[in-house]
Amino acid sequence: MQRRAAAAYFVFFLVVSVAAYAYIGVAESQRPEVTLDAEAELTNDSTFTAGETTYTVSNIQQGSDGGSMAADLAWTNESSQYTATLENGSTTTYQNDSYLILTDGESGTVTLREQLNVTRLLSEDDAVEDTLATRNGTDYVVYRNNSTLRPLAEWLPEPDTVEFQTGENYPYTTDSGSQQTTIATVDSGTATLEWIAPRDRSAELSEGGNVTLDDGRYFAHFPDQSTVQLVPIDQYGAYEEDLARQDYFHERKNGLWGISILSGIGAVLVLGMAYLPVRG
Repeated sequence: MQRRAAAAYFVFFLVVSVAAYAYIGVAESQRPEVTLDAEAELTNDSTFTAGETTYTVSNIQQGSDGGSMAADLAWTNESSQYTATLENGSTTTYQNDSYLILTDGESGTVTLREQLNVTRLLSEDDAVEDTLATRNGTDYVVYRNNSTLRPLAEWLPEPDTVEFQTGENYPYTTDSGSQQTTIATVDSGTATLEWIAPRDRSAELSEGGNVTLDDGRYFAHFPDQSTVQLVPIDQYGAYEEDLARQDYFHERKNGLWGISILSGIGAVLVLGMAYLPVRG
């Protein structure tokens, strides 16, 4: 009698387990999807235009920890503002020569004073020796014909000077070459330069993360592991609703898995216990 009851319970638990497992397969066909009206659907190295800017997507991949998807977004800001500072007393190159920078906050001017190349000037003047003589800490040039000495400061020509006013253009040397800038402000210690030029920019796209493009705000969605969608921000509410439906689906699916696994274990335990040896 005991084994008959155990067999009945075994069949009951087995049927429940199989039924729950079978329903999981049926439920998969009803999995809710995130459905959005994307502005752009992109794969690696594809481009799209928003406003007047062209954007490139690359490096679409899953996080190293197996987490959510991510991608890189790159573009060029054609009218980015740059600034630089000229330090009073520092040197700069102007028309291939070295100049001393002098700033004057009262007059709002930047003056470039030529740094004279003494070695070159001596070699160019046949009347004097190529080296200086020093007496009591003062440098002198030495005339070849009679070894007459003349103080270097008196012999040197007047250095060339160039003056720039606040608001005027200033040729500033950057890593990419000479750049026409504007003198924005001047004080006794520094002068600030401003100019407009292209600048490469980038941002990381993440699932549901916001990004501001040239024509407005968007958020990213990865429908699969090789595609990213850029969706206008006004659809974010619908996106959250779709995610909530997916979460609800996963909860119910996990519940069915729990029923199937526990029922299967219950069936095995009931059957096993029914065949345990009985004392006496």
